[in-house]
Parts: sequence; C-alpha cells; structure tokens
Amino acid sequence: MLTWNVLHRVHAENYGEPAIHRWRDEPERVRRVVDLVSKALCIDGFGVALLQEVSGDVLQSLRDHLPAWAVLDHPYPRMPRLKRPGPPMRDLREHLVVVAPGGSTVFRAQTFAGDPGKGVLAVTVPSGLVVASTHVSWGPKGEAQFATLRELFHASRAPVCIGGDFNAEREVLVRAFGAEVVVGALPSGSPRTRPSEDATGGLDIDHLLACRAELSDLRVLDHSELSDHRPIAATVLPR
Repeated sequence: MLTWNVLHRVHAENYGEPAIHRWRDEPERVRRVVDLVSKALCIDGFGVALLQEVSGDVLQSLRDHLPAWAVLDHPYPRMPRLKRPGPPMRDLREHLVVVAPGGSTVFRAQTFAGDPGKGVLAVTVPSGLVVASTHVSWGPKGEAQFATLRELFHASRAPVCIGGDFNAEREVLVRAFGAEVVVGALPSGSPRTRPSEDATGGLDIDHLLACRAELSDLRVLDHSELSDHRPIAATVLPR
C-alpha cells in the first residue's frame, strides 16, 4: 500500500508551497496526481492508497478514473479558503480518502476534536484487513489525537494498518504507540517525506503503522514534485 499527502491547492497557495510554482495549472496537476495513484493501483500492483488533503476536484477525478475501485472519503467540516487569488477549482472541500478494492466498507470516519481539518478514515477491505488514512495536527494537539489512533488499533481484532501525515518524526510515534505497534522505518539515506523548500533537507513526518501485521519493503516514491510531501509505500503482511 501507499500513503500520500497530495497537497490541497488552497493550502499550497496560502503557504506558497514550491509545488504550485512547478504546477501552475491545477487541472493538469490534478490529472498527474490521479495518474500516479492510478498507475500504482492498476499497473504496479498496489492494493490500497491512503490519501490526505484531497480536494473535491481530486476526489471526483479519482472516482472517474478508478470505477472498479472503492474510493471512500471523509469530508472535513472546515472549508479551506484562499487568502489570496488562486487558480479556479470546482470543489474546494477537503477529504481524507482511502482507495481500496471493490467491496471495501467504511469502518470509522472521524474528524479530530479541536481541529476541523484533521482526522482519520478507516476502511475494512475484503480480506478483513483494516486500513486507515489519517492527518494529524502539529505538536501537543497532535499528540492528544494519538489516543484516538491507539484506540483504533484495538477497535477490531483484525490486522490494522494506519498511514498518513502525522506531523511528527518516527521516534515520537514509537514512544506514543508502544511496542505492540510497528512504526515503519525507511532505509537510511531515503529522500525526506516532507522536503524542505530548497530540497536539501526536510523531515520524515509521513508514516505507515501496523498492529497484528508486519511492514516490509518500505520506500519513498517519486512524485514529480506534485506535492509538498512524497508518497511512501510498504508491503503489509498480517501476522
């Protein structure tokens, strides 16, 4: 599976993310984002895509291009608003999205208390595995949200894998979730999942976590600078 914060265009414009300078045409960027996800699922053999910061435009395009897949979403109550003029978009709403095999169903969808633009969407796939896409707030607010994710790991007896933008480095998650949860470790020398603006450094704040399952073959994927985050991928093997 893969996890990727695809970068909502409104947030990109408001914070001047470098991706918008490379991709000034938002419909073209949407097309390329959806092409990357579609290729991963339909050609490269991925079974699940966990996506964050999905605009309504990206969501509709995913559904148009992946009719055989379940494209499940959780919309936030907050509507992103441009602070400056930006490119036209049809649908500014923001969603968490899980793209999974047909027949997958929503297990839980929740906006975190205290932040109307962060949350978790958990889905049961036909094999019984529970997978979840999450976007966690920065700092103490985010650490409080870990409690919701810890509870999710125990809400089902099935193997559970949670991926997303945790806004925290791996060692923070290891301390927060304890020994029973595997926090995927990227190989040494991997590109940063959240590159800095000058592309010379950055942070690793995107992660895959598993309980009653093992993670292997973790890697960072190329994304043609479509977002301010790089996708990460792994193989998930139930214990």
